[in-house]
Amino acid sequence: MQTIPLAVIANRWAEAVKDNQKITDYCMKHFGKDLNIYIGYDDAGAPLEEDCPCVIIMMDNKSEGLASSYSYTLQLVWGIVRAEAEREGRVVKYTGAFECDELGQLLIECIMAVNPNYPVINIDYETDNISWRPVYPGKATLTIEIPHVIGGNVEY
Repeated sequence: MQTIPLAVIANRWAEAVKDNQKITDYCMKHFGKDLNIYIGYDDAGAPLEEDCPCVIIMMDNKSEGLASSYSYTLQLVWGIVRAEAEREGRVVKYTGAFECDELGQLLIECIMAVNPNYPVINIDYETDNISWRPVYPGKATLTIEIPHVIGGNVEY
């Protein structure tokens, strides 16, 4: 049976994010430093405010077997730090909420371009702008689908 370890996909995604110039430029412009990339998560050693901006790539689940296609689901969790807000007259704008969403969008676009032959077929995306300020976290669960080819070799 053909199979792909989730770790192979996670490593490809980490390399793609690391090498993505748009993400690097965005982080340098907005945060003055590059994005920290983690593969896997440890609650005891979780990234702190000083580790932001960061992204965590977590292996979630996969479905393989005799079906006509296989699906692989991984999660991205990212965070940025922005303590201040902007005031424009009566409007207070929490810039961190926008930066979190902008970085999330760049991450999604990067992942979607990793292997167009095996596209991202589903994205569940959310940001949490209330409970963690000055850290603004986001999360996306992404599923890719790879067709089952009899006698072929599945690679990502």
